[in-house]
Amino acid sequence: MKKAINLTLSLVLGLFLFSCEGETTTETTESADTSVTDEMEASGAYTLVESESMLAWEGNMLKVGGVSLYGHEGTIDFQKGMMTLEDGKIVDGTFVVDMSTITPTDDSYQPEEGKTPEKLVGHLSSADFFAVDSFPTATFQVTGMEEGKIMGDMTIRGVTNAETIENVTMETMDGKVKATGSMTLDRQKYNVAWSNPAEDKVLSDDLELEFTIVASADEAM
Repeated sequence: MKKAINLTLSLVLGLFLFSCEGETTTETTESADTSVTDEMEASGAYTLVESESMLAWEGNMLKVGGVSLYGHEGTIDFQKGMMTLEDGKIVDGTFVVDMSTITPTDDSYQPEEGKTPEKLVGHLSSADFFAVDSFPTATFQVTGMEEGKIMGDMTIRGVTNAETIENVTMETMDGKVKATGSMTLDRQKYNVAWSNPAEDKVLSDDLELEFTIVASADEAM
């Protein structure tokens, strides 16, 4: 009987300690999740560091139950960019990406069937999609920032629409500012559509983008 009581007490004590540890972990996590943006006080003009910045993209076939059976992903290089900060918020800025640098990074290819990364890039660069020869760059012009969102005007294929970068985080690092965020674009709004309507319908209209922007402070004149 004493062994049974001791075992019961041990279990209760273990559960109590586990519960306390869980509460402590939760509090720590919540503290760590505090928006870095709210704590920043950086102000002034910043210039994009292209080699440390990146735009990642993902496109899929039509999703069923939120799951896509086939898709591609990759990166596009920034060509240039600048932004102005006031008390840690981006109040103005322009970011330009070089559409000729579309680079697939996934493995969804069948070379034996002629489906290669090079063929994908050629198709994405054609008039069916981004018409890179006619529109070599895409631009995002910042119009404001609030509560972890950056609002602005996106221009693709010469078409401009208001868009929002969501889930924005910002931090200072080695005299630079790093900002990350994500955006979902409706490609149809920018005339990014396959000329064959039947085939275009099997593609998701959503184009998922993730931004990593690193910029350094301009030297005072």
